[in-house]
Amino acid sequence: MSTDVHPQLTVAEVLERWPATAAVFGQRCMACLGCAMAPFDTIGEAATVYGVQVEGSLAELQRATRKKKRGAR
Repeated sequence: MSTDVHPQLTVAEVLERWPATAAVFGQRCMACLGCAMAPFDTIGEAATVYGVQVEGSLAELQRATRKKKRGAR
């Protein structure tokens, strides 16, 4: 399993693997939590739909995945 967030992962995959990423979607006003399309739309597609920059979103999502790792025991 990849440890990096990339544009081809679905929103649901990202949220399932790294729950801390939910805050990033919320901060970017992306209504991805609980969305019926989350299992189908990739991060890249969702960013396009919401008109947000893919690269910036990926960087923020990646930072959110690392927060959990640093805090894990």
